[in-house]
Parts: sequence; C-alpha cells; structure tokens
Amino acid sequence: VINRCFLEWAAEVEGRVEYPRIIMNPPFSEVRKHIAAALTLLGRGGHEAHAVLVALVPTTFVHPNAETLEILPTDTFATAKVHTKIIRITKPN
Repeated sequence: VINRCFLEWAAEVEGRVEYPRIIMNPPFSEVRKHIAAALTLLGRGGHEAHAVLVALVPTTFVHPNAETLEILPTDTFATAKVHTKIIRITKPN
C-alpha cells in the first residue's frame, strides 16, 4: 500500500513499474486524470493475458476502449449524487 497522491506517484514511477491488473475507485471529480495515470502503469508484467483496468466511474465517463460491465443502481452513491458504472479497459498485448 502506498499512502500518497496517486497522480504524483504514477508520474514518478511511469516506465519503471507495470501492473497486469488495476482495480480502482478514482475520485469522481478527477476521474479522467486518474484513469489516464493508471493506464500508464498498465502492462502485462510477464503475464500472457491482456492487462486489464477495472474502475468505478460516473455514468457520464467515456473512453474509447472502455467496456461497461455494470450500471449501478442510482442510489449507490446517493449522498454524492453521482450515478456510477463499472468499466473495464483491456490493453492489448
């Protein structure tokens, strides 16, 4: 576990670390920045399977490679007043 700003850390380690699976719940206000940073860390890491990122994002989030896995009930984050979905982005080999 790394307890610091993810965006700063990702910028520091880009090109030096690689994760075959990333599961994240980025802050809704900066979801695009966090997804972009996570994608720079996504790689096969010696695994045969495609690298995959799974994230909880607002339903308005769009990415050309994102596949919607599930749209969550509208009251899932009722206090945040954000409707959410779970997406998967697969990075080809």
